[in-house]
Amino acid sequence: MLRRWCAAGGLLLTACANPTPASPDPTAASPPVLFGTARATVTETPLPTQKTLRLWVQPEFDLKGDTPAGVELLEQLQRFEQANSRTQVEVRVKRALGAGGMIDSIRTGLAAAPGALPDVIAIDARNLDTAAADDLILTLDALINPDIMANYYQVALDSGSRDGKLMGLPFAADALVAAYATTAYAQPPTSWATVLESAFPVIIPAADPQSLFAVQQYLSLGGSLQDPSGAVTLNTTKLTELLDLLAAARAARVLTKSTLDFDSGAETWSAYRELRAPLVITSAHSYLQDSAVAANTSAGPVPTQNGKPYVLAEVWSYALVSTDMARDSGAWELLDWLVQPQNLGAWALKAGYLPPHADAVASWPPEAPKDFAHLVLTNADPEPDAETLAVIGPPLEEAVRNVIGGDDATSEAAQKVIQEITAD
Repeated sequence: MLRRWCAAGGLLLTACANPTPASPDPTAASPPVLFGTARATVTETPLPTQKTLRLWVQPEFDLKGDTPAGVELLEQLQRFEQANSRTQVEVRVKRALGAGGMIDSIRTGLAAAPGALPDVIAIDARNLDTAAADDLILTLDALINPDIMANYYQVALDSGSRDGKLMGLPFAADALVAAYATTAYAQPPTSWATVLESAFPVIIPAADPQSLFAVQQYLSLGGSLQDPSGAVTLNTTKLTELLDLLAAARAARVLTKSTLDFDSGAETWSAYRELRAPLVITSAHSYLQDSAVAANTSAGPVPTQNGKPYVLAEVWSYALVSTDMARDSGAWELLDWLVQPQNLGAWALKAGYLPPHADAVASWPPEAPKDFAHLVLTNADPEPDAETLAVIGPPLEEAVRNVIGGDDATSEAAQKVIQEITAD
């Protein structure tokens, strides 16, 4: 059946070509407009300046001058400089965690060298938690342009807020999604009943140590991650329902042991490009990077038991560092410039991320997957926090492996998960 699907007009324009080379190491040196050893200065020709604004980004958002996304962001920053005469923007790439990382440097610099700190930082939700808890960043509510906030997706507002206060303005999102061959599925496969009936193989990132696929499916069934006291736990009934679904997929040979080799959306997308399955659970980022050259391919939310879309999204935000000069330094004007929908949309499309603002999605050209982005973001909740995933991820990954491998009955696997979580 898989061969019949492959022959039906071709899946990818590049399906029979050599595999796409791996993306460059985001921490490797690159040729941007003007690089020092540790920073990029946007202005090509040094000009007398009254003000220097510093933007720190994580390695995945490096402004590499040889990538479309890097060029786009550099051009946006150059236009900001032109619109704000005698202002220069410095960009530095910093890992988020560890000694000398973004959070550590800000925490140390606030006391020792506030003049060397960034004005704006781009960080993930986990580090936004830390920065907000340690008062390293400013609350944004009083600074916000209501027009900008009006069309942020709810998942973005939830991800950028802590204790009811807006701490970050989201600029990028990613999520697990289903990418599928339209030669195999005439209609989007929204339910597992449809997938099982098709009998086509499916590849999931079963070896993901956080088990995001299993967590997403469990939550879509109505499961919860905490008991009334706030302790991390899983509902045995809902967990067994999830594992029963995987067992049914194994029995139908929709899921086989080969799926146990994949631990990320990037890996499952590579398998799709190699025609190993007409439906894979991958990342929106992997799909968006190749969507323009992926023939006979579409994508949408991951199928669920009831057919209703439910998505877990990872979100990155810009935040203002809490220095005495932050409000007067032009940092807010830079942040506001970067999240203008036209800027946000243009960069996200070239970088392969979901822009978490409806107007930014609408700014994409007609040939871009706007409907896909809107559907995913409209039905998304933020991913559980890293601490919760660290507790439930490993035992869930083992249960998924044992059920798909045929080593455990679903009830037995569910009990093992509950016991391991309770023991922690």
